[in-house]
Amino acid sequence: MLAEIRQREGVIVIRPTGRMIGAANAEIRQQINEELEEHFDAPKVLFNLEEVTRMDSSGLGTLVSVHVNISRKGGRTAIVNAGAHIRNLLVLGRLMTVFESYDSEEEAILAMNSDNS
Repeated sequence: MLAEIRQREGVIVIRPTGRMIGAANAEIRQQINEELEEHFDAPKVLFNLEEVTRMDSSGLGTLVSVHVNISRKGGRTAIVNAGAHIRNLLVLGRLMTVFESYDSEEEAILAMNSDNS
């Protein structure tokens, strides 16, 4: 499995593992999109990046692609546990303001369920 996908208190938690680089991202993106097809109205998606060891621009592309799909459905996308390397990529790609960012999964789920629910 490339990413663990589970529901927690109405939030879809996506936890990719390993390296989000190159061709592996196409498989991760397909896995995520298949899961999201089931959610038609305003899905809330949280990327827990704790187990991601490496990410390149195609990994960022995967995050942005999912964000765009969720936004079109009126949903929200957040990131938690992004390491320094991933945070730097988000800053360089000017994507820090695109994703909501939280310090813990618990904090993110609480915030995503209390705002605009």
